[in-house]
Amino acid sequence: MPYFSRTHQGVILLLGAALVFLWAWRSNFWMPPAPPPAQSLTPIFVEVTGAAAHPGVYAFDHPPTLLQAWRRAGGPEPLPGQDLQLPSGSRVEIAQAGAYRLSRMGGPQLLTLGLALDLNRATREDLEALPGIGPVLAGRILDYRQTHGPFRHIDDLEHVSGIGPKKLAQVKSYLTIQIQEASPPEPE
Repeated sequence: MPYFSRTHQGVILLLGAALVFLWAWRSNFWMPPAPPPAQSLTPIFVEVTGAAAHPGVYAFDHPPTLLQAWRRAGGPEPLPGQDLQLPSGSRVEIAQAGAYRLSRMGGPQLLTLGLALDLNRATREDLEALPGIGPVLAGRILDYRQTHGPFRHIDDLEHVSGIGPKKLAQVKSYLTIQIQEASPPEPE
């Protein structure tokens, strides 16, 4: 075994301490762990069309009420009497007299905004906006829905002629099935 003088031992100890310090500095050993990244909020999109001063699609941080969307788009007086909460993808069509109609944005617009299509409410045009779905396949989906009733699961699309596992995997992330709720009463 080799003999190390006190000087050699001091240098080895100093190098060892430097390596431990370097390791601790590189791994942020003395600092608390970083907090998790803030969750990004998905905006709520509402389209206002018709007799509004500034029609268009508006993004909200939280589900807006009809009055909030109406005011942001510069809807005419009188303001609507009902103040309903609007889900993302809603469309408010304002008539000149202040009457309005609530509906859903079109499929191409929903997909552009990153919102899913409701498989049980989608029109032919909506379905054709999906990747890999043309007019013939969109017609088959509508025929199947008409014959067998609403889809219960997105995977039920495999029962439609022309849709196999690959096609289903291609479109599945663009679709949703929402529970049909009673629609709000139309204003008079």
